Amino acid sequence: MEQLVKKSKSYKLQIKRNKEKEKEFIKWKDHINEQITNDPQRQYFCVGYLQKFISFVKDKHNQIGYQNTNLPTSFPIFNKKINTRNFLSDQFSGIYHAGKEKLVINKENDSIWYGIMLSSNDHKWSNGTIRLKIMKNQKGDLEMFEYFNNGFLLYHKFIEFKNGRIYPTFWNKQDRYFFNKSYKENFEYKSTYNNIDYIAIGSLKRTNKNIIEANQFYEEIIPKLNKEYLIIDLRNNVGGAIAQTEPLLKYIKRSDGLKHIYIIINFKTASAAELVTYKLMGDKRTTVVGENSSGIIAYSYGNKSMVDATNCYDLKATFSTKHTSSKLDQYEYVGITPAFYLNNRTDWVSQIVSLINSNASSK
Repeated sequence: MEQLVKKSKSYKLQIKRNKEKEKEFIKWKDHINEQITNDPQRQYFCVGYLQKFISFVKDKHNQIGYQNTNLPTSFPIFNKKINTRNFLSDQFSGIYHAGKEKLVINKENDSIWYGIMLSSNDHKWSNGTIRLKIMKNQKGDLEMFEYFNNGFLLYHKFIEFKNGRIYPTFWNKQDRYFFNKSYKENFEYKSTYNNIDYIAIGSLKRTNKNIIEANQFYEEIIPKLNKEYLIIDLRNNVGGAIAQTEPLLKYIKRSDGLKHIYIIINFKTASAAELVTYKLMGDKRTTVVGENSSGIIAYSYGNKSMVDATNCYDLKATFSTKHTSSKLDQYEYVGITPAFYLNNRTDWVSQIVSLINSNASSK
């Protein structure tokens, strides 16, 4: 794996030119090897540790996944009694929801918490299966291994417990998902308020179908955009190509009647969708709202990603081949920070409408 990650564009820029960084990288490899050796559950979290290893290079386009969709079929089991007394004494412990699934966070010790399944709509996540492993690292920051519903394991370099939610995930104590956005269509347009136009874009993938759909959408909708305020919803948009938004960006640039733009982002807003957000941040009329985006923005695969196989659990490693811009390095992993955070108590679009009305009345 070490030789594979050294092929990435990000390694060559961040590590290869710096001898001290190269030494730190070797120490990091030894540290990960030690963690794997000392983890009695290492057979279940092998992939997570490999993902953690390559995270030393700040580039989320460097990824490790499963070949031929050979996802795991066996998972760790929690065989101890859940300590419900921690629910009162520990701020993280308690019951969390993600759609139709439910788990309990149980504190193992001062540096490890487990997310243990209570119920699921999938039989493989039976009661007592470990879905999350949360760890406090040497710096005191929280990191996590998370199994998705389909069995894919993901390493989160940074997590936070904020207002009863494990960010950046769907798991939350209130069983509320106002931060989420579901799409029936890839493009949505609404003009339900007197002075606000609303556009939602679910994907920027450059497929022939999406290109045709995007062109048809903009041809129909842009002539209708005549309100003072424009909301652009990019929640759950994992990217593709920024070219998909060119007609909209051109309209915004030449529109004198448009007074203010609100861009909604969430933890799944990524890559090209983040680039669209960043580009519009250069317009003084723009306010970014929501929560921090994914932070997969400074690098890309260009016209072709670099893919190699590994000898661990039939995995493949995909690495970046292009550095988009050094100006974007500050957002890698941490994401774009909104100017105004939206809460998970009420509908996000309604919160923006209230913000617009509040600002208007104060003038």
